[in-house]
Amino acid sequence: MIKILLLSYGLAMDAFSVCVSYGVCHKDAKLTCSLRLAFFTGFFQFIMTLLGWFGGSFLGKYFIKFGPWIAFLILSGIGIKMIIDSLIKKEDCKPIDISRGKQLIIASLATSIDAFIAGFSIGFLNLNIHFLIIAGIIGIITFKLSLIGIYLGKIVGFILGKWAEVTGGFILIGLGVKILLEAVILKS
Repeated sequence: MIKILLLSYGLAMDAFSVCVSYGVCHKDAKLTCSLRLAFFTGFFQFIMTLLGWFGGSFLGKYFIKFGPWIAFLILSGIGIKMIIDSLIKKEDCKPIDISRGKQLIIASLATSIDAFIAGFSIGFLNLNIHFLIIAGIIGIITFKLSLIGIYLGKIVGFILGKWAEVTGGFILIGLGVKILLEAVILKS
């Protein structure tokens, strides 16, 4: 059980970081937006773990190879856009809201690619009986850490003031670089 909890917390860190970034940029976010973002990040962790499990070796081989690059490009792209938007911001312009629409899906997907890979690995180990429970635990822990991340981000956002969105952008870029470097280092 300890291994499952450690895996769950490890997988949730990407979503946590993105949610901290969201909280930094959206200090006035409503509870419904925060719950929606946390739900989607947790749900995508759960679903991607299941998809990894069912994906089989054919998809897993390709996804493991390109997954870190996809996450890097998506997270870095969102981060760069946040930084640019904040530096050339007009008075009526708001930061990117990843709690709605396609940005919500993209952010949730980008932070759950590692869950797909973990699910594939767990499936390879033949843990059939407990797999649905493992995926559920991963989803629930991600949901909880995402909510915590949003509210920690709000606190940091109030402290940083107008530089909050730039900081959020750098957090996302750093997360993308971390994912890519971990994949390259583990591959070596």
